[in-house]
Amino acid sequence: MHRVLLTGGPALIRDAYAHIIEGSTLLTVQAQIPALDDALDQLPSLRPDLLLIGSLALTPHPQTPTLLSLHQAAAQTTLAVVGDTPSRAISPLLHAGVTGILGHDIEATPFVMALDLVRRGGLVVSSPSTGTTPIPPVPLLDKLSTRERQVLTLVASQADNNALAQLLGLSPLTVKTHVNRILRKLGASTRAQLVTIAYESGLVTPGLPVSHASY
Repeated sequence: MHRVLLTGGPALIRDAYAHIIEGSTLLTVQAQIPALDDALDQLPSLRPDLLLIGSLALTPHPQTPTLLSLHQAAAQTTLAVVGDTPSRAISPLLHAGVTGILGHDIEATPFVMALDLVRRGGLVVSSPSTGTTPIPPVPLLDKLSTRERQVLTLVASQADNNALAQLLGLSPLTVKTHVNRILRKLGASTRAQLVTIAYESGLVTPGLPVSHASY
């Protein structure tokens, strides 16, 4: 079972999330730490599988020091945010290494499934504020072939090239070549930047996890 450390937000809301987590067969609550800074300080000793952050801890928008702290924390554990997240805060959070952004109105079962998915290396963005915000197309994508767009779409939800290779029926080396070519064409240097481009371009729609059925 994935051990979840909860932090941020009102105690009653954290307790509600904890109740849902404890009622699942996939997750368990390791601890609750009200203050985000305290939770981040205790990551090295607690070593949770997933840090679930109430969005109020980042209100109104995550500041640079917080984003730097999250980036450092992402090297130690999986990060997810739950609550109301403004659309303009999503890209900075993704850059910082947050791989789960969940809306406050998510139902219990999808909530558990989303946390399980991000812990296993997927990416979920499900925030009500993004569902009504139009995202303009990015001309950069015109540089990509159809296959490269498919790869870029899957990069947004898959942790590594081996997973991409299995989905596409290609060798990991071929996938690596595609990813490197996409990085070069889009002027990006990291996979996190590719994830951001995929969402900001509208190639991947914020909401449920990316579907792989068409690939």
